[in-house]
Amino acid sequence: HSLPKGKRPTEASATMGCFPRLHRFFLAFALIMSTTDRTTAVASSDDVVVIADFSSPGPPEMVTVNDPVMGGTSFSTATLRPEKNLSWSGEVQIVSFLGSPGFCILQTAGRRDLAGLATTAGVSFLVRDTGKMLLPLGAQINTGARSARWGVEVTYTATLKNREIHDGIVELYAPWSSFRASFRGEDVPDAPPLNGEELSRTYQVGLSTYQSHKAGRFELELIKIVAIPEGESQWE
Repeated sequence: HSLPKGKRPTEASATMGCFPRLHRFFLAFALIMSTTDRTTAVASSDDVVVIADFSSPGPPEMVTVNDPVMGGTSFSTATLRPEKNLSWSGEVQIVSFLGSPGFCILQTAGRRDLAGLATTAGVSFLVRDTGKMLLPLGAQINTGARSARWGVEVTYTATLKNREIHDGIVELYAPWSSFRASFRGEDVPDAPPLNGEELSRTYQVGLSTYQSHKAGRFELELIKIVAIPEGESQWE
């Protein structure tokens, strides 16, 4: 048996209550201003778990995955900038044999120990708005979870909401409760639930254009990727 393929190439196959406003504002501002050096895979900093900090020395490696792995022609690149952020830019193109947009993904490289996410409520990407983002963007994580019926590894994905924090800094965020398991564009209802135990197995976190369902050029400047501990704030 095989799962039915979706109408678009997907990032899954390629990678096999809201916060109180004042609390969110000051939290994000503190994250932007912080320059503490991180030496562990996931470092805790007061109210947050830091997955990647591009404003500090020695940020983790990030890689791009684009739809040519599925027969498309989209492309993107990621470059560390002296302004202490990671510039991710490229172009999502129409996949000719499908007649629909492809995708570009920016994700942590290799397999990392992200067990610290087990006690968090959701993920947040702090970016500088360039006016060229393909919104809404999506978040994705890999834990190694598999479909009970099909045996394939699934990717947990969610559409990110966005709000401006301060002076062009935008937060893209989603609670873990909004993530759904999928494989090649199809929901996988028999995958393990994304609870604390499953989150403790996370080895990869990514940002994707797939949820925008748009083609075109894009650019964003990524400052940090963080997760908020449970009990500190409330997600929508």
